[in-house]
Amino acid sequence: MTGTEPHAVPQHAVAGTGIDVDAVVRAVDHALARPPARPPRDVIDAGTNELIGHLRALMAVDDYGHDQEGRGGVRVLFRVAYRNLDLAVRPDAATSDGVAFTYWRMIASLTAAFRDLYAALPDEAPP
Repeated sequence: MTGTEPHAVPQHAVAGTGIDVDAVVRAVDHALARPPARPPRDVIDAGTNELIGHLRALMAVDDYGHDQEGRGGVRVLFRVAYRNLDLAVRPDAATSDGVAFTYWRMIASLTAAFRDLYAALPDEAPP
């Protein structure tokens, strides 16, 4: 694996960050698949919880350069992710299934964006 294949695991992933990129890919693909009918609520809730865990792990990586000049898009991505992870925004038992499904897909999209940032990190941090 050279690191250029789609969803290839970069060397820094192997080096011990603890992020299972394959598991992230599977969870994102599951959420963003176009099923013939909306899945049951328990599937939506379980998928949402799994993706939130992956999203938080990806956000915890400190190498995205969000504090560097020209990386405003990364800062915006962090703000949107934090806003969507806020408990006041997250669906609860009273939330309709449709809104919970939409939230699940939103979290999947955010997780995919962070996965792509993570996969694009250089194999070695600059000195």
